[in-house]
Amino acid sequence: MAELVLAAAALAASYIINKLLLRLLREKAVIYGAPFFEELFKTLPAYFLNRPLLHVHILFGLGEAIYDFFSSRRETGRWAALVSLLSHSAFGGLTCLLFSLTGTIYPALAGAVLAHCAWNYIIMKK
Repeated sequence: MAELVLAAAALAASYIINKLLLRLLREKAVIYGAPFFEELFKTLPAYFLNRPLLHVHILFGLGEAIYDFFSSRRETGRWAALVSLLSHSAFGGLTCLLFSLTGTIYPALAGAVLAHCAWNYIIMKK
């Protein structure tokens, strides 16, 4: 239950910050800003509250998937939803892997942010 609350809080905070950044930075917000804040909002609260990092990332991805499904066109909505769930799960897996390898949360967070930036760059440049 705590993981669901953390994911919901991360989703809400990310939504607000992403909307603001999008107005200020346009495409750069999607490539750089959103990954930084989304990974930060998912990872650090879960870490400091000793909750499973991967669960929070997956639940965040599920929440974003639901948003994408209902806010996108019918043809693209289900694919956007699937990609959201899979990509956020992968970022969570990477976070967990890097955390287990380094024993420190900040390199794990940095690795997830960089992977998320790269992913968004690829998606935006298609």
